[in-house]
Amino acid sequence: MIGRGDEITSKRPNDGAFYQQRLPAWKPIINIHTTVPVFGVLGIFLVPIGLLLITTAGSVKEIRLDYSECQNCETAPYTKPCTCNVDFTLDSKYSGSQVMMYYGLERYYQNHRKYATSRSDYQLRGHPLNSDDNCEPYEADLDINKVFAPCGLIANSMFNDTFELEWLSELDEENMETPKNMKINFTREGISWPSDHGNKFKNPAGNDLVASFNGTIKPPSWDKAPYELDPDNPSNNAFLNEPFIVWMRVAAFPTFRKLFSRITMELNPELNNGLEKGNYRLIVHYHYPVLYYQSKKFFVLSTTSIFGAKNMMIGIVYLVVGSLLLVIATAFAFIAKKDLHTFLSQ
Repeated sequence: MIGRGDEITSKRPNDGAFYQQRLPAWKPIINIHTTVPVFGVLGIFLVPIGLLLITTAGSVKEIRLDYSECQNCETAPYTKPCTCNVDFTLDSKYSGSQVMMYYGLERYYQNHRKYATSRSDYQLRGHPLNSDDNCEPYEADLDINKVFAPCGLIANSMFNDTFELEWLSELDEENMETPKNMKINFTREGISWPSDHGNKFKNPAGNDLVASFNGTIKPPSWDKAPYELDPDNPSNNAFLNEPFIVWMRVAAFPTFRKLFSRITMELNPELNNGLEKGNYRLIVHYHYPVLYYQSKKFFVLSTTSIFGAKNMMIGIVYLVVGSLLLVIATAFAFIAKKDLHTFLSQ
């Protein structure tokens, strides 16, 4: 029988340096003389990076087209296809080996907790028959006893507008038109994050996707089964469909844009390293309602830089923080110099 004294002794920590916190440690003395060089070095490091990011982002060209009320398609029945055209002009050449096409939404709260968690990560890793309680109310169709694949609010509300782009005419330096009437080709492959494609999103094992999804049903708002999303490319279907993967990565803010496709020069040999200055037509196959919940949707055509798409905010943050650190370092240096002068004069 263990007595009270033995029980207390048995719970005593070992008499070691780690357990008794006797490990050697460096305790820096933070004072004004050590703070000034640290703040100064950080400021000198951040300010040029901020200027570089702002300059690079400023070189990116983009045009945004709001098509929420495109030729009254919003009031048309969603069971019937509606196509509308948006004509626009590029005032300068969009140079680069590829030009990006984005779709965007305003006042769309993908960051709502109920919405952002309404998914089954296990299902998306190649197990279509396994849904999740988080997917409610789109976990399963109880009337026919089949699970939704993919399940959840995010998948059910997938953006399904599609676009075509035509080059109507080229404009020279004197804005004289040369008719082109050429379709611009683009690809919807390579638009998702490599960390998502094949890792967080996987198709079921085997070569027969139809059989793998037997016992499931497509989400209520989808007009195609998951294995029919891309009939031209069998490898771009089901959970590995790249537009689907892009949509499933929820946005942090209510106004956002997501990559729709890439215009590459390999697919358009007639183009000379970019989209020329001229008149273009965006053909919208309108399916996604937005005005019902006071939202808007838009299309963006953009070039890229070595740092990606246009983003001034990162450069501004670097510049502001770096400048602030330099100001603080200068103020501390002035205070330190004044204190030293006072000490020597005593």
